[in-house]
Amino acid sequence: MSELEYTDEMAAADIPATMESVEIVERVRAVSEGDRTADEVGDLFRNEGHIVIKMAKSKFVSALSSAQKAKIDALSL
Repeated sequence: MSELEYTDEMAAADIPATMESVEIVERVRAVSEGDRTADEVGDLFRNEGHIVIKMAKSKFVSALSSAQKAKIDALSL
């Protein structure tokens, strides 16, 4: 989907799922790498990737609150 097809409404609708991804990343990162299960490693990979994809969309970033953006930025992805 090109940036031109990605609407403000779509960006707003993507925020809850992306913030859920942030919570998953924070939860898995809190587990020592050596103690992570295979499922947790997969969850981390998928959810970090999801966040990176969304943050590449300017309309999505514009739709975030400053608190949401700060929480995502703190992940240093």
